[in-house]
Amino acid sequence: MKKRIFIYFIILTIIGISITGFFISQLAQKYYKFEAQDKLVGMAKLIQNQIASDLRNGLPVDYNQYAAQYSRILSSNSSGDLDRNSTKIRLTFIDVSGKVVGESDTNFEHMENHLDRKEFQQALTESVGTDIHYSKTLKTNFLYTAVLVPSANVVVRVSSPLLQLKTIDQTIWNYTIVGVLAGILLTSILAAKFSVYVTQPIDQRFNDMNLELEKTVADLKDKNVKVDAIINSMGNGIIAVDNKFNVMLINAKACEIFGIKNGPGVIGINLIELVRNHKINHVLNETMRTNTSHTEELTLASPSEKILKVYTSPIKSKDNISLNSGGVLIINDITNLKKLELIRTEFVSNVTHELKTPLTSIRGFIETLRNGAMEDSVVAKKFLDIIDIEAERLYILINDILQLSEIESRQQDSNIATHNLHSIVEETISILQGVADRKHVSLDWEVQDGLKIVANKDRIKQMLINLIDNGIKYNVENGSVSIRAFKADKMIVFSIKDTGIGIPDEHISRIFERFYRVDKGRSRNMGGTGLGLSIVKHIVNLYNGDIKVHSQPGKGTEFTIRLPA
Repeated sequence: MKKRIFIYFIILTIIGISITGFFISQLAQKYYKFEAQDKLVGMAKLIQNQIASDLRNGLPVDYNQYAAQYSRILSSNSSGDLDRNSTKIRLTFIDVSGKVVGESDTNFEHMENHLDRKEFQQALTESVGTDIHYSKTLKTNFLYTAVLVPSANVVVRVSSPLLQLKTIDQTIWNYTIVGVLAGILLTSILAAKFSVYVTQPIDQRFNDMNLELEKTVADLKDKNVKVDAIINSMGNGIIAVDNKFNVMLINAKACEIFGIKNGPGVIGINLIELVRNHKINHVLNETMRTNTSHTEELTLASPSEKILKVYTSPIKSKDNISLNSGGVLIINDITNLKKLELIRTEFVSNVTHELKTPLTSIRGFIETLRNGAMEDSVVAKKFLDIIDIEAERLYILINDILQLSEIESRQQDSNIATHNLHSIVEETISILQGVADRKHVSLDWEVQDGLKIVANKDRIKQMLINLIDNGIKYNVENGSVSIRAFKADKMIVFSIKDTGIGIPDEHISRIFERFYRVDKGRSRNMGGTGLGLSIVKHIVNLYNGDIKVHSQPGKGTEFTIRLPA
């Protein structure tokens, strides 16, 4: 504030002295021009009288000689001689048609017509005319005065440079600059003392207020940071609105749920415009209208499909004058929970169905055996073989379910060690070679030399067994399964490619689902549980890898797995 007062004083001083200097300069120029004009008019009238006298006396008038003679006389100083301090007077004689008939400074015969000159026209109409022209050559203004000589139909024009105008103007502005500097010096002293006198008590007051304000702001910031951290860390979305539905508070989770960008920037926007969902707006409106809490479960279609559970509660007014001062929404995204419930329901249903089929078959054949079939040894053996097959199928199914459950429950695998991948693949091939021989399917495998993997050996074998076994089962007679393992881009890549029946495109996106079968009847006949590829997918996910499928019906299928090396 002290600095501002000082600056204002200086600016006012400069402005005041400058304005004064400007007006003095203008006034001086005005009086100088008036005096110079009066002098030139006097000269012109003197020449006018002389010409009129010569004409009355019958004397010849040589205007060009007159111009030279009177220019020399009028331009000389008091001693009669020209010097550098003399003011050059220029004389021109112009007839009423505008033609120059005499000139003191140049050859009048080469001069242009002066009919359009302002001072000439004014002299013709008013007897006396004046004007100021700027000379580019001399870079100064010239004052022109013209007087009509009626008896000779000639206009006498006298001109003189306004040289003193520059000197006067320069002198005034020099004094103005000196005045400004002196004023700044004096004003600085006064302004310094005055600013200290005025601002000292104000500064003290403001310092006290500033300290108090800083403390208050710091406390508020601290509280806001804590509240923001808590609210934005919550797993549920929170939106608070006033009684006009304008957003007062919104956390990061709510912005994520509704696809709102620039969360802080939406404060003050009406919720109806921000969240275009009729059910949410309706339930919040009911809460604010009835001053009671509500719960609603709804589906959100945009920006992505979500199932939400919305809790609404009124914001009670402190003064209790109005019913409430707004409302709060707590939004819980239960999409994953609902999906898990659906998966669990489907899983239970599928497991029940899959277990029921072999159990029903086993119980049916046991009942048949009890009812006398045991007496027929051929029939009894056949039925016992079927019971054994169904029991084996039941055992495999239960084992797959347990394996899948065990893999799903893990965040990371156990029994991790470094293994030679060649040994793992070789052991896997030896397990499945008999199955391949019975199906007349050849197994062709190749592993990059020295390739090692850090993993649970049994888990990698299980993954390969499921994929190679599928390649054998769904292959054609005399078909083949190719197994390749190599390192690329810091990833270990497995390729299991068969020449089997292939998978139609519409089924590829679902083949990793539990119990999903492309051909349900054929899969069951081959002993499949529908969990093999789901187990493979979960093993790949357990190791943060990815799996891709490329298949053409009638030509075969290739599974490509990439695991971090």
